[in-house]
Amino acid sequence: MNIIFYILGLSIPLLIIYWLVNDKLKSMVMITGTIIFLWYISLPSLLVLIVSSLLIYFTLQQFNSNAKTIVSLILSTAGVLFFFKINIKQEYISLGERVLPFGLSYYSFRQIHYIFESYKKKLPKHDFLDFLGYLFFLPTLYIGPINRFQSFLKDNQRKRWDSQFFSYGLERILYGLFKVTFLGNFLISLKLSNYSGNFIINYPWLYQYIQMVVFYLNAYFQFAGFSDIAIGLSALFGYRIMENFNYPFVASNIADFWKRWHISLSEWCNEYVFQPILSISRSFIISIFFSIIVLALWHEISYKYILWGLLHIIALNVFHFYNNTALYQLLNKYPIMQKVLGIFITIHFVMISFMLIKTDDLKDFGNFIKILFLVS
Repeated sequence: MNIIFYILGLSIPLLIIYWLVNDKLKSMVMITGTIIFLWYISLPSLLVLIVSSLLIYFTLQQFNSNAKTIVSLILSTAGVLFFFKINIKQEYISLGERVLPFGLSYYSFRQIHYIFESYKKKLPKHDFLDFLGYLFFLPTLYIGPINRFQSFLKDNQRKRWDSQFFSYGLERILYGLFKVTFLGNFLISLKLSNYSGNFIINYPWLYQYIQMVVFYLNAYFQFAGFSDIAIGLSALFGYRIMENFNYPFVASNIADFWKRWHISLSEWCNEYVFQPILSISRSFIISIFFSIIVLALWHEISYKYILWGLLHIIALNVFHFYNNTALYQLLNKYPIMQKVLGIFITIHFVMISFMLIKTDDLKDFGNFIKILFLVS
């Protein structure tokens, strides 16, 4: 939360200057504000962002149609991200832990998006300042969403002061803070977690079940809350940023879940991993494997996240197979029952898979499974 308050605090004077200057200077104000912020929070991140941005933009200006150059840019951008991730223990850093360049996970994927779209000739006319404005956009620097350049550029060109939209942004920030602080930190992590302690001796399976729910709900309220803050803060500057969460706990199947959870990341993996590999391999299994593995490693390079990814790969393939079975056709005749059953199975699969990330090692996860299912 410290980082968020630093961003919100800097945004107050930044907003005043931003809306006082003419349209040509607005991008410069935002870029300057982000540079000042990164200079204070994470100088390595600022250096990585500046160098990589210069390299990508001016290389693409000269070699936009060269496939080898495009591949090299993508691999080097991904390589920087994975290099730092291999050498850290914690992804989301605090002010005292400046190992991972701040925001690297997000602006690296924005850069790869830009490289792909440039190669496919899908980028509208723009200049270097537009490109820098996209990557040095403070509201989405910390925790996304991974917004797209085309929609950003549209807002950049048509942004105007709108008191109603500004009011919406303030409401969205308050909504996000409410999710993070009251629902996530207080109600779920503190109250519900403490309540589960009443069952730890007599009903250990119930204690584990509640702890599983606590971890899942807190993760949702944290990530969704921070996304709300980013979307709201973007609105204060006149930008409409894509939604990142859409009630994932009502997903009726695992594919539906990934359309609702961390939407910007799952759509990125679909566009730049799943679809290209599918067009080459013509295999759903191969395509979903690589897209989910990339998604998992983006969070953290560890065996636990790889196993977590493999669980979701299996689930997505099972669901893909299930769609072509007689059982699906039978349950399809009873849509309400199918939906309720689907929601129940999906949310419990997701919660159990998340516990693989939470537990310290496979032994602890195995013990959790045994207690939950009354095996021991």
